[in-house]
Amino acid sequence: MELNYMPPPHIAAADLPRIPVTYRWDNTTEEEMMFFQMNIAHRMAEMSARAALAFSLGALEWTLWRLRPELPGDDVFQFLDAAWAGLVDWSYLKSFDLPEWEPAFERPVGGPLWESFNVLQMSFVEARDSKPFMHNPVIISKIALYVCGRPDAFKTWRRSIIKRLITMYPMDLTAPTGCPVPRNLLDPGYVPSPEMNNKHIADYLAGLNWQTNRFLHSPDEMLENGFDGVPYTF
Repeated sequence: MELNYMPPPHIAAADLPRIPVTYRWDNTTEEEMMFFQMNIAHRMAEMSARAALAFSLGALEWTLWRLRPELPGDDVFQFLDAAWAGLVDWSYLKSFDLPEWEPAFERPVGGPLWESFNVLQMSFVEARDSKPFMHNPVIISKIALYVCGRPDAFKTWRRSIIKRLITMYPMDLTAPTGCPVPRNLLDPGYVPSPEMNNKHIADYLAGLNWQTNRFLHSPDEMLENGFDGVPYTF
């Protein structure tokens, strides 16, 4: 489905390449992406689970916008919309029902997508079960750094956002999941405040269209599943 998505300001400013990818992606590359990068993993452990998931979604978006010319539609961006809602409440996110990437695309495109989404799905499962997953965001970040074509811009963004998330959403072992994170926070140009953060979350949920996004539960489904409150409000 083509919905004319636009990249967030910080990714637009990075001016990612729009030409076919030329990097190598094979079994060795996949193994390299899985190597532990302990300095960043330890930083992930300093922030809440929701913050680490937010970082993962933000890093994944760099990969998706680099590969956007290779993709037939905007399903992956609809999924991101739903995943961000899932960070507010798990019950918004209906499924991870995404394509079988590697049979459908050449390996330099399908490989990074498969590995990123597979790791992201594991992260959501582990976060919901209150289990640690500090290495998973690192893998998604390493893939984005490798794929995006603008490594310096990505590293600058990563450094800024990790610092911001640790400062605003530090890990609290008595409540490791943490508070919802507004999507705007992943833009370094956004000036956060508690009032604006809550408003952005409320506006974001209200602006979602569950009728056209197959990754979102309907309000009725959410209530049937035990959601407490009014769906798509905050």
